[in-house]
Amino acid sequence: MNIADLKHIFGDCELVGDKIVIKNDLHTTLKFVSQNYGYDMLKDILAVDKNDKGIELTYHLYSSQDEEDMLISIIVKDEAESVIDIYKSAIADENEIFDLFGIKFIGNENLKRLYLPESWEGHPLKKDYIQNDTRLAWNDNNEA
Repeated sequence: MNIADLKHIFGDCELVGDKIVIKNDLHTTLKFVSQNYGYDMLKDILAVDKNDKGIELTYHLYSSQDEEDMLISIIVKDEAESVIDIYKSAIADENEIFDLFGIKFIGNENLKRLYLPESWEGHPLKKDYIQNDTRLAWNDNNEA
């Protein structure tokens, strides 16, 4: 698969390093590469806070037939399309990203905190997160 194929079909993508960066239609793009190019496995979804740009989500796909990896990225603000109907393994990554970054995945009916308690306020991996919980602060003797 090459970038020209995706550009011809979707028109809104570019190759940046080894990633295909798309601007929208995440679900449609991932469904297309899954069905037409055999990328049958989602290894993981990575999230990085890009400050004012938003959160970059990178989908690490794998084709077991061709033994090839593919990275597809998109920048989102507060929400993204869920891909659990395409890749069942996405549920854990979507929950983790929701918990730590606050991204709501539209279509994921089981979206919940994975690591932090439900009462936790905020999302600690966002760059604008302010740590106010004194239980997590260290004193001079490195004791909690």
